[in-house]
Amino acid sequence: MFIKKQLEPLSGPDVETLSWSAKDRDRALEQARSGDFELIIIGGGITGAGVAREAALRSIPFLLVDQEDFASGTSSRSSKLVHGGFRYLAQGEFRLVREAATERNWLRWALPNLVRPLGFYLCAHAGGKDTPGRVRTGIRLYDLLSDTLSRHKNLPHRFLTPAELADREPAVATEGLLMAGHYYDAAVDDARLVLETLKEARDASGGRSVALNYLKAVRITCLGDRGLEVELEDVPGGGRFTVRSRCVLNATGAWTDATLRLAGIDSRMIRPTKGVHLVVPNARLGNRDAFVLRSLDDGRSFFVLRRGEVSVIGTTDTDYPGDPGQPWCEPQDCDYLLRTVNRMFPRARLDRDDILSTSAGIRPLVRGRDGSASSVSRRHLLLDPGTGLVTIAGGKLTTFRTMAWEILDRCSRSGYLRRLRGPEARRDFSRRPFKNGLSWEAWPMAAARHGLAGLVPEATARHLCQQYGHQSLRILGEVRRDPRAGEPLLEGHPFCAAEIRHILAFENAPRLCDVMLRRTEMQMLVSHRRQADLAGRVAGIMACYYHWDPARLREELDRYLDHVRKTTLS
Repeated sequence: MFIKKQLEPLSGPDVETLSWSAKDRDRALEQARSGDFELIIIGGGITGAGVAREAALRSIPFLLVDQEDFASGTSSRSSKLVHGGFRYLAQGEFRLVREAATERNWLRWALPNLVRPLGFYLCAHAGGKDTPGRVRTGIRLYDLLSDTLSRHKNLPHRFLTPAELADREPAVATEGLLMAGHYYDAAVDDARLVLETLKEARDASGGRSVALNYLKAVRITCLGDRGLEVELEDVPGGGRFTVRSRCVLNATGAWTDATLRLAGIDSRMIRPTKGVHLVVPNARLGNRDAFVLRSLDDGRSFFVLRRGEVSVIGTTDTDYPGDPGQPWCEPQDCDYLLRTVNRMFPRARLDRDDILSTSAGIRPLVRGRDGSASSVSRRHLLLDPGTGLVTIAGGKLTTFRTMAWEILDRCSRSGYLRRLRGPEARRDFSRRPFKNGLSWEAWPMAAARHGLAGLVPEATARHLCQQYGHQSLRILGEVRRDPRAGEPLLEGHPFCAAEIRHILAFENAPRLCDVMLRRTEMQMLVSHRRQADLAGRVAGIMACYYHWDPARLREELDRYLDHVRKTTLS
């Protein structure tokens, strides 16, 4: 009963949020030029968004910029998990696991529609590295670190015999199986977590702060006692202007070293590694929950994740020497993953033609001792040379809040920001629910209260609740005014026109790629064979909203479909 009470979803009053449309870009640029910001954040991934939220909750005005779209780097190309990092137990990273697991539990409570429990199986096979003793000890320790002295608890684990696993997961091979452990982490849409965090920050700042995508830092100058000056370039328009602040945060992930070079600092802090994911129909694979598998090639662990009607397979972990903005899944990456998956799920017989979509991202790991990419620690590092330019490198999606607090605390103690006092100086000051958090269990009552029940099929309602929480009620209000806006844009998928219109008005998506890749999971969940049809319908809605001419419409479609082609292996 205690566990259920701690993890029951939130419901609350109606939630309003500030409009945030690319139509207002000129006004936002003018505010960026003329505003008085205590903090400039370069980088719009989860780390930068987390720092923006911490600052806004403490009434510290910020300017956040990203040279591309928000979450366009690592923060939209992860395994889409909020997790404690089970495999870090074997590396002795107990403090990291404790921190990540307790943050996972908090996020499930604070944003229950987006951060949802996902069960994992870890199997022990005869002659394998994961013995029954290691599985039992590891899972018990994992939940012990998560739950001891923690307000929010994880769901309970259990251990299964081979027969019990075969009954629950009939598609999995049980030859040589000794036992299996079942534990919980959480699934998330990583890019939406960034967006929700940024929206929280903007709302909490009451319009005093600015977050702009497609605004590139091109030069950083230290002015001594006068702070720092950052020269910014408007990527769509080409104009440049400068802003000043006593505190500038470099939160650019894989671009960390390149950003430091803008300030004249020669750096080789980052060791980039590439991680690839494959998406296949769940009907072909047949897993009901998630699995931790060990590669037949090198013994490295990776996941098979259930995500509705699809399964996500990944990730690889290899050193990457190329452009951090252009990683792609290569045939050898695909074959590496499918060899093991087809052994563990023998009826699947997957090949490249079965893949619906792929993605590849760069992990910005902090350089340390030599070793394999998989052995590099996921801990973060703060670099503060005393000028007011602070750099954060490394870290995990799950621990973004605690990393952000540490950054703000360091900047405050160093004198770059005002001194934090009283409750706002505490690490847990921001451990509060997200405004848009709304569970599916609470959703029907909220929809009925506003006269919005029954307007769309249950699959669409679940999708809207999961992705938008309280703001799904606003989307349904649009459907009530225009019932056709609730009809599926593509048969067999829940995306609808009202959802796209909401994104354009409240989530600052100026380009088709922003909507297809990051505001929604359309590119991941819809087969590449149907992408042209879906993209054409979404682009049509955007063209009406933004008044695109035919040339701009064609440009947007070509850019997105070129991205899709680069993710296709068949």
